[in-house]
Amino acid sequence: MRRLITALGIAVLAAFACAGPANAATGTYLRLAHLSPDTPDVDVLVTSFSGTTTRLAGVGYGDVSSYTRIEPGTYTVQMRMAGAPDSTPPIVSTTLRAQAGDAYTAAGLGMRDGLSLRVLDDDLTPPPPGQARVRVVQGAEQSGPVAVRWDGTAMAAAVGFGDATGYVDVPAGRGTFDVNPTTGDAAQLPVSLDAGGVYSVVLVQRAGRLSGEVRTDAAGPGRVPVGGVETGMGGTAGPSTGPLIVLP
Repeated sequence: MRRLITALGIAVLAAFACAGPANAATGTYLRLAHLSPDTPDVDVLVTSFSGTTTRLAGVGYGDVSSYTRIEPGTYTVQMRMAGAPDSTPPIVSTTLRAQAGDAYTAAGLGMRDGLSLRVLDDDLTPPPPGQARVRVVQGAEQSGPVAVRWDGTAMAAAVGFGDATGYVDVPAGRGTFDVNPTTGDAAQLPVSLDAGGVYSVVLVQRAGRLSGEVRTDAAGPGRVPVGGVETGMGGTAGPSTGPLIVLP
């Protein structure tokens, strides 16, 4: 497990050189996530130092965008309350230094009074044959540290709020994620993981209960990265936002 490094976290959130992650496509990719339980909907603005602007409006807690392709370079990522003009000071911002062939999730994590933007490195290297690769992103503050098992085998222990694990290889196929929080009821997520797929299990809290979504980061070799919601647990899964809109 590694601590998400602040430059928050939906969490709202792959890129490939010629021999890059998952061999999916040549390019650099970015997605956005809103994972702050008590922060209202936000607008996210991504601006490159060359002037290109990418905007995502009305991102709510638990939302994770699809990946969008970006050029390598340095970007500022800013969050504002939904509907606020661009002249309004952002509630939080960070800098992204995007390297060619890499993929990133820029996530708003933490409670509102301690909100930060954190950039996750999305490692989409394909797993060994017959396996899938999975990580856990913990955006459920009420649950405390959680332990996660995949189909009965320990995958991660004591994942704290605002933390993310590294990716681990697990057997592909049908199975169940068991999530055991420090506080509250455990949750189960039956799901099928495709061989060669790369996934993120994003934990959130809804109506006071632990919930979660499995997101397909990359569907396998030769496939462009996606990142949409696949399934939920412990309640209704949050919506997946659409593709980012790149403005001229």
